[in-house]
Amino acid sequence: MARGLKKIGILLIVVVPQALFAGIVGSKHDLGVTNLYSAQEGYLWNSPSDEICVFCHTPHGGDVSHGPLWNRKITDDSSFQMYTSPTMDSTCSATPSPLSLACLSCHDSASGGAVSAGDTHDALLNNSNNDPWGAEYYSAPNCMACHPNGGVKPGPWWQVGPDLSDDHPISMVYADAYATDGELHTPPDFQDGWDDVKLFDGRVECPSCHNPHDPTYEPFLRKDNSTSGLCKTCHIK
Repeated sequence: MARGLKKIGILLIVVVPQALFAGIVGSKHDLGVTNLYSAQEGYLWNSPSDEICVFCHTPHGGDVSHGPLWNRKITDDSSFQMYTSPTMDSTCSATPSPLSLACLSCHDSASGGAVSAGDTHDALLNNSNNDPWGAEYYSAPNCMACHPNGGVKPGPWWQVGPDLSDDHPISMVYADAYATDGELHTPPDFQDGWDDVKLFDGRVECPSCHNPHDPTYEPFLRKDNSTSGLCKTCHIK
């Protein structure tokens, strides 16, 4: 029996990462694509890389303050305008928390680099050795995965910030809002939230509602939001 349990444990260790990997394949977070057209160069990039994880995570030299081995440089978090409202019963942090900054290192939408270094926006990898083309700047597939037509942004669906004043508040302590609002549900855990909607150190963050590894519910929502099911996890009305 003990030997059988050991085999089951090993199997689970292997299957779970494969499930996460399979969820990203073919999604909008799958940047390991080939044959990307560059209008600047006038031909197809034949990308030598089919890697997926490396555009966000690196096994060496990663930034552990913003996410697990994060592979994007974040140099300035002061450019964000955080959410505020006269009807809001809590306050957001002055700047996004490190976890949300990891998302915003790509989704800040700033051509001048609101959170990323210089005019390169998020073209800079934290560990440039992971770039299969051997260059951080304007290299495929690092840049061309998001800019396949030579630099034009792919569309408004990913452009979130740096003006966060018109988006759902992030980096806000849920318990503070709960104590004064009276129209929020009680989570099973004020630090971790619900099974399907998460709190991180008690705060509402970008990945509270979004799971970047699972595209089942667009846009990477943690649960089906038909009839506002996701919203009603936290909000009574």
